[in-house]
Amino acid sequence: MKLAAITLACLCAVCASSHADPLNAEPSATVASGSPLDYTLVGAGLGYVPEYAGSDKGRVLPLPVFERSFSNGAFISSLRGIGIAHTLADVNVSAALSYGGTRIDHKRNIFSGSDQLRGMGDIDGAVQAVLNASYRFDAIGVSLGTTQNLNRREHGATYTLGSSLQLHASPTDQLSLGLSADYGDRKYVQTYFGVTPEQSQRSGYRRYSAKAGFTNLGATLTWNHVIDSHWSVLGVAGVKHLTGDAADSPLTKRSTSPMLLTSLIYKF
Repeated sequence: MKLAAITLACLCAVCASSHADPLNAEPSATVASGSPLDYTLVGAGLGYVPEYAGSDKGRVLPLPVFERSFSNGAFISSLRGIGIAHTLADVNVSAALSYGGTRIDHKRNIFSGSDQLRGMGDIDGAVQAVLNASYRFDAIGVSLGTTQNLNRREHGATYTLGSSLQLHASPTDQLSLGLSADYGDRKYVQTYFGVTPEQSQRSGYRRYSAKAGFTNLGATLTWNHVIDSHWSVLGVAGVKHLTGDAADSPLTKRSTSPMLLTSLIYKF
């Protein structure tokens, strides 16, 4: 689910900055012993998200967290995938391989699928290239990213413009506001929001041809509470609003959906 994937990426970014800011450390601070880039995160939590982008039904999902980051910037993450990040001054760039994009046309269990999509057919997941660049000045950050499906090019690609504002920062608590806008190419928007003649016949939804454009706008409020040098608690409250052809799709039952996440993180 695209909506859940974006939320999990937000979760991971905040987890990585708990207690310190390893992805924005100066290169000179990276040493063989005690490198700010060399850390491990483990954690568990829960998240509330829609059954699919546009659904008026939600579900609670478990959120296992694991990330191993190395002193050279490489990382292995349950949320970000396998990749590498590099920081030069205030600019951070990263590239990773991940897997996502799955959608199931019936409710398989309490964690996956939606009966609102019966007859639409499953959308198989794909290996994805996730590329990001961000720049921070003072308390404000801006970012640009893209997710490209590699082995299923017919599913298209998305591009995300984001910004963040640090509202409060202390040794024990950090509060930030994030804003984002997603743009999908024609293949992506048609795959997840369009209805072909065959799908229309099977599902009963009217035919719908979707065009490229901005698919959603999002806002998140993130709070990170540091308990001690190892433990922290993360909370995220957000909202996603579908726009353009995504909002007008017959699959869209509700254009504005809430998201809630909480997780307990251990860092060592």
